[in-house]
Amino acid sequence: MNKGKCPICGLGKLSKKVSDEVFEYKGNKIIVPEYTIYICNVCGEAIVDNDSLKRSGKILKDFQRKVDGFLSGDEIKKIRRKLGLTQEEMSQILGGGKKAFARYETGEVSQSMAMDNLLRVLDYVIDRVPDVIEYLMQIRKLSKPSEKGNVVYFNKAKYKYKIHKGYKSTTEGEVDFETKQQESLCA
Repeated sequence: MNKGKCPICGLGKLSKKVSDEVFEYKGNKIIVPEYTIYICNVCGEAIVDNDSLKRSGKILKDFQRKVDGFLSGDEIKKIRRKLGLTQEEMSQILGGGKKAFARYETGEVSQSMAMDNLLRVLDYVIDRVPDVIEYLMQIRKLSKPSEKGNVVYFNKAKYKYKIHKGYKSTTEGEVDFETKQQESLCA
């Protein structure tokens, strides 16, 4: 952007203004510090600086999530890591597109209420029903992309595994691979 001439009217000069900007959403307020805009002296149009726009995007998206009672990007990342999955694997299992979880975690987009509820349920049940992810992968006919196998948590015990047709989880900490092998990663 040419910061000297107004791109709206083409006549005025832009002057830079840096201040703390107050945003309001559903009666709640948040202040974004050092918010830069350029104001035209002829038409009065205000244009937000690209760096301010990018920096404030995550702040405002997390603020909106908080007000709406949704998980933040950091909370979503924590749940995904607790499940032992990559962003792409979470998208394959739960839907939302190939890069959905990358966008949820960075604050680029907000998850739907249904996705937020599903993530909360998974976070709640993973310690109680540790094979829930494997079940979801089976019904979606997915296998994990790693050639070396993947880590799943069974009540604080870790097992490296590959999902194969016929894989079945039995009780907590036990895995029935029929002819497949399991490699314990526990110390």
